Amino acid sequence: YNSMTSRLLVDKIEGKTTSGTIQMPNGTPVQIVNMNGQGESSSNTTSSSFVEIDTDFRTTITPKFSDSKIMIFCTMGLRLYKQSGNDARCTYRLYDVTGGAAVAGTQAQVRHYDYNGGGHYGAFPIPFNVLIDSWGTTAKTFTFQLQLDAGTGTATNDDTQSTSITIMEIAQ
Repeated sequence: YNSMTSRLLVDKIEGKTTSGTIQMPNGTPVQIVNMNGQGESSSNTTSSSFVEIDTDFRTTITPKFSDSKIMIFCTMGLRLYKQSGNDARCTYRLYDVTGGAAVAGTQAQVRHYDYNGGGHYGAFPIPFNVLIDSWGTTAKTFTFQLQLDAGTGTATNDDTQSTSITIMEIAQ
């Protein structure tokens, strides 16, 4: 028996001031929100300009603290195809719906090339992550955008590759 140990059992922790918040240690996950498109149908586009591929992929977070970091984990199940010819390319990015702008550092291109020119189909899981500063404590919504650069079409949430966005608020 060790008389120096103790246990603290609680059902709820509340701040002692009217703000109702408590100080969390740096690096502590505060909240996590997730959108998983598994089971959703695929969404196709042939647009040569950036378009929101599917509003079902929208994911919203409202930070609890204005000085938090926001970590966004993305996986885009991407399909790219061309019925005949060699080159199929598309560009994808994470888009801040609330702010009306692409999220910096998330735009990239995928290319699938067939040297025989007979047409092709490629399905890819595209994982990418981004760490951003909190913008305050107002809600913000994120989604994916795609544009077809070459080929017949592109789609997300292919039947073999699911699409997801997970957003984590991290205390600072």
